[in-house]
Amino acid sequence: MIVQLSDTVVIVTGGGMGIGKTYAEALARSGATVVIADIVADAAARVADALRAEGIDALSVHVDVTDEESTRTMVATVVERYGKVDVLLNNAALYSGILPKKFFDDISVDEWDRVMTVNTRGVFLCIKAVFPHMKARSRGKIINISSATALSGAPGFVHYVASKAAVLGMTRSFARELGEFGITVNAIAPGLTASDTTQALVPDDDSQRQVQARALKRVELPDDIVGAVLFLAGPGSDFVTGQTLVVDGGGIMH
Repeated sequence: MIVQLSDTVVIVTGGGMGIGKTYAEALARSGATVVIADIVADAAARVADALRAEGIDALSVHVDVTDEESTRTMVATVVERYGKVDVLLNNAALYSGILPKKFFDDISVDEWDRVMTVNTRGVFLCIKAVFPHMKARSRGKIINISSATALSGAPGFVHYVASKAAVLGMTRSFARELGEFGITVNAIAPGLTASDTTQALVPDDDSQRQVQARALKRVELPDDIVGAVLFLAGPGSDFVTGQTLVVDGGGIMH
C-alpha cells in the first residue's frame, strides 16, 4: 500500500519493540515524522536512531502510559518539537508478559489490575493528553490497537480479553465525543501475530490452531497489519470513525 504521510506527525506508543516497532518503521517510510514513545527508553532510542540513519526524522520519548503526567509530558515534548500531533497510535499494552492460565480464577487481582491499567487506562490517558492539541487544530486521528480476542473470547486470558474489549467500547464513545472537533477514532483488532516478542511465548500447537481457524491459512506477521495502520493514519480514512478493522486472515468475520 502506497500512502503519502508527509507533513504528518505520528506518536506510536509502545513503538520500541514488537509490532509497535513495525508500525513506527512503516509510518516513517511512508513519509511521516514518527515519535517512538515507550516505557523502555533505550528501545525507543534504538528505533529512532535507526530511522535517522536512513535520513528519516524521528524522535524517541520515554513514556509510562499509566501515568497522567508522563503522557502529558510526552505530548508536550512532541508539540514543542514539531508544533502539532496529527496521529496518535495507541499500541502500548501488556500481552507478551502475560502467561496463560488454566482457568480464570488463577488470575490474581493484582495481575488483573495491572493489565487493565496499562491496556485500558493507558489508552484513556494518551487520548486525554493529545485531545487539547487536536481540538485546537480541529483535526486529528486516533488509532487504538485492540485484539481479535475481544470478539472471539480466549480461555486463560480473560483479563487481556476484557481490556481489549474495553478498547473497542472506548473507541466508539470517543468517536462520538470527538467527531465534532474533526477528530476520528478507530480501532484495529489483529489476530495472533508472530512478532519477536510473542513467538517464544506461544506454543506451536496453539499457533497452528489459529492458522487452521483462518480463511487465509498462514501465520500472521506484523507486516500484515501495516496496511490497516497506514489507511487509518492517511487521508483515505478521513470520513471513517468509530470503526473496528479486524486483521486476522479471516478467523473472525466481523
